[in-house]
Amino acid sequence: MARLILLFLILIAAWFAWQKIKSSAPGNRRKQIFLATVLGGAMIVVILALSGRLHWVGAAALLILPVLGRLLNQLPRILPWLSPLLQKYTHSRQSPGQQHQKAAQQPAGPPLTECEARRILGVGASAGRDEIVGAHRRLMQKLHPDRGGNDYLASRVNAAKELLLRIL
Repeated sequence: MARLILLFLILIAAWFAWQKIKSSAPGNRRKQIFLATVLGGAMIVVILALSGRLHWVGAAALLILPVLGRLLNQLPRILPWLSPLLQKYTHSRQSPGQQHQKAAQQPAGPPLTECEARRILGVGASAGRDEIVGAHRRLMQKLHPDRGGNDYLASRVNAAKELLLRIL
């Protein structure tokens, strides 16, 4: 009977979490799903510890793991002398803002001419603003680094768009 009540409470909590995720803004859903997953995992660990199927030390270790992951990401800021040692572990955990700053520091390649920019975007000499923006959008959907594209090509497409829009 206790198991049935526990299962019923878990299902109700999952339903409320799902409703909250569905009603959240599309840009916020990923964060909501992550939070629901972490809280669900924490609930499972607590239930296992209370039912005697998991030792309390193991439960505490499992609940502290997400905190340790965030601490590892912040450690180079807290202790700068550890930065060279932790660089290989924290490299893939940079925030999007840090990645953007790093990409902005890298050279984008040789400067573009108007002819090269038109060739990159695939637009003619009489192309207007809407045509340039549309060509840029289509190319970026294919070449954006978040979609498996290449940083260099995406930067060249962006530079071509900026150049042509400046010339107009």
